[in-house]
Amino acid sequence: MLAKILPDSLRLQCMRQLKSEQQDVLTEIFEPDVNLVIWQRQLDTQIQRYAAELSKFSALQLVATPEELQSLLPQRLPQGPGKDEFIADLVLMAQMLTCLMDCSAVGFRLKQLEKAMCPRFHTDHIAVRLLVTYHGAGTEWIPEKQLTVNSEHIGQINNGHVALLKGTGWENNETGGIWHRSPTGNQPRLLLSLDPVGE
Repeated sequence: MLAKILPDSLRLQCMRQLKSEQQDVLTEIFEPDVNLVIWQRQLDTQIQRYAAELSKFSALQLVATPEELQSLLPQRLPQGPGKDEFIADLVLMAQMLTCLMDCSAVGFRLKQLEKAMCPRFHTDHIAVRLLVTYHGAGTEWIPEKQLTVNSEHIGQINNGHVALLKGTGWENNETGGIWHRSPTGNQPRLLLSLDPVGE
């Protein structure tokens, strides 16, 4: 109710971003004044090694259930040490998102990036998106829209951390989406992006 009463400028200042080493923090995305949650987990070394070796991998994009991903990914990803662990983690991310959002499938995108895909801070016109950077620098974010971005106010989603970013398509969140961008620089990075699909 408070969000409907407050003007947009104050609503933006009220939005919170939460981080925790506990997986349960992901459920906090349902709080109306939260637009970013980050599970600060430690990524398995085998997964890190496999992700770092995917230099010749370009991109994989599809819509699938977690079960379909389990059977499709072994065929679509190259062989290498840590492949099974990497796929298991991708499927786990899809399972977590479908469970949290009560959806049947995910819009799955795994992409090797050689340059900043979205170099300017922006919000997404979606309900929510799950991001994991498996290799390279992670996505940067700021608490609210700023005319001049002070580097001290820029946060970053670290390698391996699981983030849920709330967009402007979330119900009653037209002005509260999290502002984010690709990290600066041209270092290669491997990014997983998942969107909920279906009911």
